[in-house]
Amino acid sequence: MNINPQPNGIASILRNEIEAWRRAGNVSREAVGAAVIDAHAELGGEAATGVEFVFTGDTYTQAKKAAQKLFRWLDSGDTLPANMVPAILAVLPLDVRLHCLNQMFRPLGAEARSLEAVAPARFDGMAHLQAMVKEGGEAKSAVIAAISAPTAEALSTAIKEVTESIEADTAAKRALEAALAGAQAAHQST
Repeated sequence: MNINPQPNGIASILRNEIEAWRRAGNVSREAVGAAVIDAHAELGGEAATGVEFVFTGDTYTQAKKAAQKLFRWLDSGDTLPANMVPAILAVLPLDVRLHCLNQMFRPLGAEARSLEAVAPARFDGMAHLQAMVKEGGEAKSAVIAAISAPTAEALSTAIKEVTESIEADTAAKRALEAALAGAQAAHQST
């Protein structure tokens, strides 16, 4: 089995994706912290991890302390309890969650996908084509920028954009496969 080295650790992947999601949606660190506490409790995290979020003060102060604890874990990387990952992933939108998981699993030759993707749906070729062209163009532009100025930021951006392009292509391939399976099943039933 060919295992590719993982350029970023799990904490780094989560931190980068959470920060990008926060900026795009104007979500505060405190809102993320409060959501992680809630998800941690819903998933029975205290019993599984031994990690408790018990803070005094008003709701905002509690959320602020939770955010400080969470981002301290994510920033240091080596202190993130592994059993906290499900609670952190649970608060992210599905597309961001899958992107995180795929960054973690892809070096192992695996990928995550939504259970919704398993159910056959009408093939929307135009939407997939648009996503492929958009993400492919952004990936090419980022690679050109990285060639021109191979800074850490440019290289990281290029990796992110190429990954998004691969994900758009993979989503189109999955949709095509599902459409083909549906067409073959319909053909066999006639």
